Amino acid sequence: MHLIHKTILGSFFVLSPLSLAIAAESNVKLPTINTVANLTEQENSKTLAAVTVIDRKEIERKQFNSLEELLRTIPSVAYTNAGGAGQTTGISIRGTASNAVLVLVDGQKLGSATLGTTAFEHLPIDQIERVEVVRGPRSSLYGSEAVGGVIQIYTRKGSQNGVKPFASFKYGSHETYNANVGVDIRQDNSWANVSLAGLKTQGMDVTTSSTETDKDSYENYSVSLKAGHQINDQVVVDANVLHVNGETEYDGGVNPYNQIQQNVYGIGLTYSPVKAWTAKFKIGRAEDQYETFDGDQSTGEFNTAKDTFTWLNTIQLHPNHTLLVGFDYLNDKVTGSTNYDEKERDNLGYYTQYLGEFGQFDVQAALRLDENEQFGDHTTGNAALGYRFNDHYNAYVSYGTAFRSPTFNDLYYPGWANPNLVPEESENIELGFKGSQWLDWEIAGFINDIDNMIANSNNGQAKIKGVEVSLGKTHDALSWNMNYTYQDPENRNTGLKGKQIAYRAQQLFNANVDYTMDKWTVGTSVHAEDQRYTDAANTKALGGFAIADVRVAYQATPEFSIQAKLANMFDKEYYTNSNWDGSLYRQDGRTAWVTLRYIMK
Repeated sequence: MHLIHKTILGSFFVLSPLSLAIAAESNVKLPTINTVANLTEQENSKTLAAVTVIDRKEIERKQFNSLEELLRTIPSVAYTNAGGAGQTTGISIRGTASNAVLVLVDGQKLGSATLGTTAFEHLPIDQIERVEVVRGPRSSLYGSEAVGGVIQIYTRKGSQNGVKPFASFKYGSHETYNANVGVDIRQDNSWANVSLAGLKTQGMDVTTSSTETDKDSYENYSVSLKAGHQINDQVVVDANVLHVNGETEYDGGVNPYNQIQQNVYGIGLTYSPVKAWTAKFKIGRAEDQYETFDGDQSTGEFNTAKDTFTWLNTIQLHPNHTLLVGFDYLNDKVTGSTNYDEKERDNLGYYTQYLGEFGQFDVQAALRLDENEQFGDHTTGNAALGYRFNDHYNAYVSYGTAFRSPTFNDLYYPGWANPNLVPEESENIELGFKGSQWLDWEIAGFINDIDNMIANSNNGQAKIKGVEVSLGKTHDALSWNMNYTYQDPENRNTGLKGKQIAYRAQQLFNANVDYTMDKWTVGTSVHAEDQRYTDAANTKALGGFAIADVRVAYQATPEFSIQAKLANMFDKEYYTNSNWDGSLYRQDGRTAWVTLRYIMK
């Protein structure tokens, strides 16, 4: 029997009796709300798209050590990593490339305009309040990159009245130290959160290459600030700042390492002149600054600055009918050691969306026009029709188009770029079912056709088909969930038709369970992936794998807890990425972590 099938059956064997044994004790759970799918608050169960939300409470309960560890638990999300903490990490949604996933931090687009990817490995988990992920195209609202989906990250925000300090300290394998300290402040109509975090680890030897066997260390320091004030019933102002500084060693050269800074700044204004109309304005900047060193010598510098302005109007035409009209401006600018022919470009986006209810039918439709200084106009759209069988079960069908604009490397990198490239384009059809009576469950099937894929030309084509199944439940003492994804990421290029796209696994599986007994909480997680090929011709493969974690937490007082985690408990050797010389990037074997956590109540 296939490894991943054994893993799934074993998880069902464990979870099903536990769920049935205490189903009668089920309590009422507040609905999960997201804004990432349609730019307005909606219940996940009523959103006509596949959405996952992971909040601060779940982050701490599952003892995630990194953002990529969190993301890989979501259906259809796979990852590649170049050797542990701080090493280059790519995130794929529904088999698309890592540069076809849009990432936002507090509403601000983040990422490199030269590579087109986001450095997930440096975004500190301690600074994150919640993560929302919508799977499937959303270019009709967000513009370029939202081909596979959108990841919206919210930094921590003060939510409790008074002044509430918090702190945590973690020690673990590879001589890893991780500390976080901050304070939540909320008084009447004002709120603020300030948080400082730092991580230092000796790391491990990142590759299997025999030419270099030293450990590759990593350091990360960050600060987050979020504040706001409600001036009156009509006006709210807010601001956010995130600063991240990371330094990573890697194999090759003489003591090579890279330094990265990620900065996100934003100022927002919400104005509601009448009850039926809310206007939101936001000005922001995101910076991605990357520099490599060989010893004391700088060997390359690539800096991106994204300046944005957004204006979103939400108009409540009727309790069951909402219209959104928006405009956004984006300026991408690159600087550094490489002499690009063009170093700056503007994009203007105009979009509108309608959300309506007609009896048991729900309707969503969106249309967007992007005017880009480099490649001209591009129009995308999305439409969905849902049907509610009753208060607990519904279904939807949707169609959406998306695109990814060429990066500065694609267009202007000296020696191999192609300035005549046009955007990649995709068409996606999706069918979904959701239920939430005795069990929270969701099934979604999708077909995504991608044309004009960029690889120094626009000749690439791909067709990605798949199905996602998720189920779970939260009871008084037990919380569990599991998901399974089967996808067929097919390469349709000439000579490669029918081959599996490199570094895309066909099957993904996750299972989590936590049980609370008085002051103790025990839990376990399983993550499994099918094999993946490392070349377009499918001649070389990295084997499938399944890893299991166990965790325990003791709530010593209402404010102080002790947590412990044993990750990859069976010490599974596995790889998600390979190097240009044929060596492999190592992943963590068995590791152990202890966390002391304090939160003033």
